[in-house]
Amino acid sequence: MATEKDAQEANAPLLTINAMPIHFSQDWNTGIGGGLWSTGWAMAKYFQCHSETIEKCFTRLAQLKQLRDDDEKCDGITAMELGSGNGFLSVCLLAAVATKKNVLKKLVVTDMADNLGLMQDTIDANSHVNNFCTVNVSVEEHVWGSFDNENDEKYDFIFGTDLAYRDYLYEPLIASLSRFCHEHTVSLIGVTMNDTKAKFFDMLREAGFRYEKLAGK
Repeated sequence: MATEKDAQEANAPLLTINAMPIHFSQDWNTGIGGGLWSTGWAMAKYFQCHSETIEKCFTRLAQLKQLRDDDEKCDGITAMELGSGNGFLSVCLLAAVATKKNVLKKLVVTDMADNLGLMQDTIDANSHVNNFCTVNVSVEEHVWGSFDNENDEKYDFIFGTDLAYRDYLYEPLIASLSRFCHEHTVSLIGVTMNDTKAKFFDMLREAGFRYEKLAGK
């Protein structure tokens, strides 16, 4: 029988960002996206420890967007998570920028259909985060490289982790990046040296992307 202590531990946040508790429950029944892998945890900790850096980056992107679109006022940038799996990183991003108003106005959290339920559950379990930052958040199906019946919206920030862990994923992943990026988009993609080959980075260059490797610490 579960004790009161067990219940408290079960409800304990996995992470706290900007004094906001982040709750997450793994569900491996949805597949490999139902859990939190090493690079996902590394990016979550990056959002936690470098929230001011993320805020400054988003502020700069918003300023560039205002100049590019010739708007008198920019109410924030748009962001997309590719291959979310569980929604955890999107919640972490929301918390990281929550104290800075008007830097993020829209966040689209994407993956294949089997993962959408868990992604929505995670976002709902952390509704206190989005209630604070009031970002338009949606959970949507997207299969990399497949664009039937989808709009051609471009995003200012695209992120995701553990995406390029098989060779056959490189081409459709880069196709989606090419589809959803504009020339000023900043992408943050988490990979490991063990799972991602140099070929992936060669293909990024061939597709017209520039990248910088950030070593995890």
